[in-house]
Amino acid sequence: ENNWMVRQLSNQLSGDLDDSHLKKALEVVRSKFMVGLMKQVERSMARFERYYRWTYHVNPTNQEICRERMMSGGSNSNSKNKKEKPKPGDEVWDLFAAQNVYDLQLYEYVETLFEEQESFVEGIPDDFRKIDGTCCKCDPPTFPPEGFACPKKVDA
Repeated sequence: ENNWMVRQLSNQLSGDLDDSHLKKALEVVRSKFMVGLMKQVERSMARFERYYRWTYHVNPTNQEICRERMMSGGSNSNSKNKKEKPKPGDEVWDLFAAQNVYDLQLYEYVETLFEEQESFVEGIPDDFRKIDGTCCKCDPPTFPPEGFACPKKVDA
């Protein structure tokens, strides 16, 4: 199997690929996706929060602590089982690249698109998630239901 992402986005699951499939995949990503990058996880998450207007609703202080923990450590990190990743120029990288020429071009486009999409959130404050945040003990709570006691802190 090769060029898995371009195949999925262009609906060409088998057979040969050509530049038209890459072009279709690029257009799908451009027109249908707000992209994020794991190597820019903090910027990506902040952009998603601003673009989708996500705000804190239950114990904002606790949610910010949780968010910071996720951004710094991640929820899917396994530090005990780190594997060396191939680097450009390595034999393994070259073999991978030869089988995934279109996916690599798609990824390069996504990196460019990531920068361009910053314009989608111009004028929205960086800390939008905190604006008008409410705690379940504030206002009258709408979620969670009455009787729920917000935790005061996150246990480390």
